[in-house]
Amino acid sequence: MRNAVLLVLILLLATAGCITVDMGGGSSSKVPTVVKFAVSPNTIGSGEAAILSWEVENASSVSIDPGIPAAPSTGADKVVPATTTTYILTASNKYGSTRSTVLLTVGATGGITPAPASVTPVINSFSAAPSSITSGGTAVLTWSTTNATTTYLLEATNGSNSTSFSTMVVVSSPATPPPSSLPLPTILSFTASPASVALGGSTTLNWNTLNATSASIAGYGTVPVSGSLTVNTTGTGGITFYLTATNSAGSSNASTTVSVGSASPPPMTGSPPIAALYLSPSSITSGGTATLSWMTSGASSLAINNGVKNLVGVTGASGSLSVSPSFTTTYTLTASNAYGNTYDSKVLTVTAAPIMPVYRWPTINDFHCSHTTVVSGNQAKLYWTVTDADTITIDNGIGSVGASGTVYIYPVTTTTYTLMASNGGNTVAQSVTVNVTP
Repeated sequence: MRNAVLLVLILLLATAGCITVDMGGGSSSKVPTVVKFAVSPNTIGSGEAAILSWEVENASSVSIDPGIPAAPSTGADKVVPATTTTYILTASNKYGSTRSTVLLTVGATGGITPAPASVTPVINSFSAAPSSITSGGTAVLTWSTTNATTTYLLEATNGSNSTSFSTMVVVSSPATPPPSSLPLPTILSFTASPASVALGGSTTLNWNTLNATSASIAGYGTVPVSGSLTVNTTGTGGITFYLTATNSAGSSNASTTVSVGSASPPPMTGSPPIAALYLSPSSITSGGTATLSWMTSGASSLAINNGVKNLVGVTGASGSLSVSPSFTTTYTLTASNAYGNTYDSKVLTVTAAPIMPVYRWPTINDFHCSHTTVVSGNQAKLYWTVTDADTITIDNGIGSVGASGTVYIYPVTTTTYTLMASNGGNTVAQSVTVNVTP
């Protein structure tokens, strides 16, 4: 008869351990393995956060309770529990499941953990690998607990009967080493200046660390925890330098790479081109034109900005053209060759054209006589009002007058008086007739 064997391990208070269970036979299993399940830090204040991190192998599904019903095989997540919480990771596949736990203790405000009312055992992790074996095979039980004695209960069953046997192992907690007074050192910066050098050139390494008691650079030995070091390069390509910062808590590493090129080519011999730009006149009114002219020697390319000229492949170029900008403009001639550039600039000042006045036609608002009929030699009076006129005249000996006024007249015969108002070449006239009787 084939027996089914069920092994139940009850953990009542905690430490850690590992046992091998030999059931007869041998088998290779693909039961999930929890490589890592941790929380950092393991104690926080109320409202603070911690990071859960895990790594699982051979699992088709991973869940973390509470909070992450479907997790990746490897990952990390921020948690902010309100109270002390045990997180349980369950990794499963078709061969079985593996569980692991971590405890995150939440203290009062400010991170001060209150004393527990009672000591509670915690199962940090418990797994069997493999979870299924043949008769005569072996399995390894691995566990981690806190504050517990451990009772092992073996139960063997078949289709009709079962029998069990238990034994207790009291496990004492190992002495906790005193925590390091320092965090891991931090490498704040590690750079090379310059980061690119010619063949055989040198560069200066600069570094700055925090909480380090010693430092070293691979190939150069011990160096100050912060400082600089000038090194000569050899060969070509990339050279990587490695910095290690160390204290009692451990080490941190950083690297920086310097690109080493080939030897610099010999300097070229020659001189930049000769170039001159001319402008005539140097000042115009808006709408006017000026002439730009230039002369160059030894130029392989020539350009004048502001869209004026762009020639490539000219040598000893010269020329001229007209420009008519609407505002003051600086024109720059650039002549180039393999040895450099030559520049020459001229400023064309543009002034606004004078604004011609816009004349309205004069208006004779009123022109009349106090009497349309008078006795010969008696007086009458002319009245007038004019707007928008530069000059105003009345004939028959009266002459120029203002924009409004009156004048006495003494006609001896019937007379027609004409008022003329003018501006900018525009003239209007109006007449009034005074009849004279004997």
